[in-house]
Amino acid sequence: MIKFFRHIRKSLLMENKTSKYFKYAIGEIVLVVIGILIALQINNWNEDRKTKAQVKIALIALQNDLIQDTLLINKNLPEVIHQYQLNESLRARVAAPTATTDTLITITRREFNPNWNDRIYYNTNAYNSLNETGLIEELSDTLKTNIKNFYNGKFYRNGMVENITVDYRTKLANYVDTYTFGSTSLHDQGPLIDSLVWRQINLAHLAASFQGMSNFKRILFRLTKEEMEYSLEYSKQLINQIDHYVNKK
Repeated sequence: MIKFFRHIRKSLLMENKTSKYFKYAIGEIVLVVIGILIALQINNWNEDRKTKAQVKIALIALQNDLIQDTLLINKNLPEVIHQYQLNESLRARVAAPTATTDTLITITRREFNPNWNDRIYYNTNAYNSLNETGLIEELSDTLKTNIKNFYNGKFYRNGMVENITVDYRTKLANYVDTYTFGSTSLHDQGPLIDSLVWRQINLAHLAASFQGMSNFKRILFRLTKEEMEYSLEYSKQLINQIDHYVNKK
């Protein structure tokens, strides 16, 4: 093709057809420009196709993370709810008008367990990657906003749980330095230590300690429950939204 154009230019020059040569030269330039524009368009199309493929892969990874998170929540949420309700029932019994010092001692010594559940470590690798690569900006405004709002809300709630857990651990350390409580896999003090600890106790201190511990446990488990319920509800919504977005594309 290049030899063909070169032959035409040479013929026009040899025949001294200057005006035709200039017209031909302009036409050739136009053809070159059109060719460049077509090549750029093809390149842009290829890049757009690659980007869409990367976005799809990233969204599927995010969807898989959310599915794994819902499985973790469904596994752990029932115990969190149970512990929250159990703690509330113990507080209600101590606060009842018919409660006595024996009620307080029985609950704190035999029934109250100040331990807490290990928090869930959610899968955030896909979300972090979506942000770090900038692929999140390729999404529709609605999906992008929903994803960001969900994770911002999730991180905020997780932060609240972590902060109250730090305070709760401090109270727990002080509590177990003074009192034994129902035997668990972590705390099996045996009858001798248990009897010595409870032989002479300060009831006012015990009441205040139980009130403080059970109140912090109420807050901790309530926040944990709310965070897990929030994550469960909106994870399911995002899974469906991502599924619709990917299949539509």
